[in-house]
Amino acid sequence: MGRRSRADGDRTRERILDVALPLFAERGYAGASIRTIAKAADVNVATLAYHFDDKDGLYVTVCQRLHEDLAKDFPNVKLGANPVETVHGIIEQAWAFIREHRLHIQLLMRNVLDEGQHREAIIETWSEPLIGKALDIIRLLRTDRSDVENRLFILTLMHTMARMVVENPRQHARMVGVPESEAEAHTIAWLQGLTCRELGLS
Repeated sequence: MGRRSRADGDRTRERILDVALPLFAERGYAGASIRTIAKAADVNVATLAYHFDDKDGLYVTVCQRLHEDLAKDFPNVKLGANPVETVHGIIEQAWAFIREHRLHIQLLMRNVLDEGQHREAIIETWSEPLIGKALDIIRLLRTDRSDVENRLFILTLMHTMARMVVENPRQHARMVGVPESEAEAHTIAWLQGLTCRELGLS
């Protein structure tokens, strides 16, 4: 019975997270009330509080999901004989990841717009270690640049990709000037070229 209760509790927790993500992404932190989220998850407010303490606890947990998945899927890069091919593969993998986590990206961007910053817990626990992993890769190729320059490049690439992925695909294709069916391939190729040029590989 205890095992079944735990499993039921885990399913309830996941259901709350699943409905909270699109509500936070679409309405922002202030616009998505606890009552609205609880109703969408078909639970009462007390149940939500049991799993996440409060709205802030739920919000941080939703944000952490993106970073947990990113940390888990971060490529173990070996440049090998063809660094251009390696970089192309990383960009393709990164684009697929952020497209799959589009709502998480939208949520993080909305958070910055609404509050002017990311949560400190997110920066310290997730962002800094991931930037560190990216720096380890870039340092192998750009020994001539400072870590400040390399960090700015990482942020520029991250923000460019994030901005593109949250955009309506039809409108993105229109601004790129190609049919919607071709826009993604053009975008990935451009990002690959940009990254290679920045890393001195072209």
